[in-house]
Amino acid sequence: MSKKILLAAFIVLMLAGAVSCAVFSVLGKKTASGDDIIDVFDPESFKAGCRGSIHVDPENIFETEDGIVTAGFFDAEDIYIEIILDGIDMNRYSAGYFLETRDDDGNLVYNVTVRECPDEVRLKLYDYYVVLYDSMYERALAKEDIKQEYLDIYAHLVSDEGHAELDAALSHMMCEVTPVPNYGLMKIISIAVAALGAVCGLCILLSYKFKAKTIVLGFLAVLIAIAGVFVLAVRKQIATVMSLKELKPGVYTLKYTADYKLDNILDSGITNEDELIEWLEQNIYGGLPVAMKDNLFGCSAFLVADENGNHLMGRNTDYPEADCLILYSDPEDGYDSISVVELGIINIGRGEGQVPQTSAMGRLSTLAMPYTLVEGMNEAGFGLSLLELNMDELHQDTDRKDVIYCVAARAVLDRCATVDEAVAMLDQYDIQMLLGASCHFFMADKTGKSVVVEWFDNEMYVTENPCCTNYIISDSTDYYIDPGSDTRYEVLKERLDNCRCTASGDEAMALLKEAGYQNRGQNNIGTEWSCVYDLDNFTVTMCFDYDYDEPVVISRSTFGIK
Repeated sequence: MSKKILLAAFIVLMLAGAVSCAVFSVLGKKTASGDDIIDVFDPESFKAGCRGSIHVDPENIFETEDGIVTAGFFDAEDIYIEIILDGIDMNRYSAGYFLETRDDDGNLVYNVTVRECPDEVRLKLYDYYVVLYDSMYERALAKEDIKQEYLDIYAHLVSDEGHAELDAALSHMMCEVTPVPNYGLMKIISIAVAALGAVCGLCILLSYKFKAKTIVLGFLAVLIAIAGVFVLAVRKQIATVMSLKELKPGVYTLKYTADYKLDNILDSGITNEDELIEWLEQNIYGGLPVAMKDNLFGCSAFLVADENGNHLMGRNTDYPEADCLILYSDPEDGYDSISVVELGIINIGRGEGQVPQTSAMGRLSTLAMPYTLVEGMNEAGFGLSLLELNMDELHQDTDRKDVIYCVAARAVLDRCATVDEAVAMLDQYDIQMLLGASCHFFMADKTGKSVVVEWFDNEMYVTENPCCTNYIISDSTDYYIDPGSDTRYEVLKERLDNCRCTASGDEAMALLKEAGYQNRGQNNIGTEWSCVYDLDNFTVTMCFDYDYDEPVVISRSTFGIK
């Protein structure tokens, strides 16, 4: 009799879980659609005491250094208003963020109560922007090559008129995010309850024919089989994550053996960082959230040949304090390569607010590393470096297929043996930039050819040149600025002309030291690492943090490969 009662109870539990799952799915969709959406531009809708939901583009949510979180909104006439949000979790890696309700456009949905914003809080936010704009204007004035149109924008921001516009844009109301049922989490719990009821009910039914020991062993066998199938399916991802090693503080190595689905991402037509993040979440991380950070990098690159005819590509990465990862990849349908990842781009590192590389989440982040490289070479003798340009994002818009620049970099590194092959591949795509800036490619191969590839106004420009920094090289475009005003470029060009692009490995590293700098100055940028890539022998010599007394040689053996 007791078995029948338990069986009935577990059947009820299973049905309750199934019904709850359906109900929470409906409620979640209703919340996302939001019949009570607050219009922040309507004084009758957006006033103290009003309750409802707001839909916010996650890219328009900001957090100041003092922890004030704001959301920006544009109306149909591009009028901007910024509103303080109180009570939201800004951690992209928290379960709360992962399960946040979103509408069909990917906007975050928050249930809020509108309050009057305290004057002291609003003034604090106002002062934050004033200081920020002043700093931006000072940095703009210090740049000799800045375009006048950008200088005019910064000058307007710090003017009395700009301050008045800022004051008008900061709302006198704020949104207090009210606790609401997390229907995503409730749905998961309901599924778990239904599964528990089903399993326990099945156990009772089986107990009429089998002994308890047999049932337990049977379920253990099933669980072990499921676990085995799962491990078998993700064995390469596990091997990749477990291969992470710390070479020295802030410098890591990784042997990537999993499939990073290059063909898939090349065919995806991604045009911005949101789409890239979504693709990574769905195709690499199985739905787990990832993040990118809008750090920019200034660099130098060149090509020389040593006395034995080996071709050496030099590269400095000038950047704020950052950790790096040296990645070895061996795709089934491409060349083996050694590339370098700047970890700050995906918010990994030892800095404040960053995810430690050796943490569980940091290790999991390694699965995104193939698409975050800033430089590298392959076993065929082809090398490339990505160098930032001092200009906004550039986007090509023709009838060719779209591809993000970092994906394009991975594609040419995996599949091209020469500069000419890489140029031909890049010419098949519309290149899209990310993170508020643009870059150009310095590419070299062991035949001695080196070019700089740039994209402007739907055209690709290819210029043969032995070196480049962060200045546009092609003089066939209106964007061109004489790179001679860059001392790093002057140093490189003069030394390369004097030596006729012939130098030993030690001399190439000495040239990187001369073109780099240790004093970080106001913008906190210094030479984070210097690399000399031997394109003929598939090795790279690296020095870190402007310390050239202890070079590290990276080769196949570094990753346990003979």
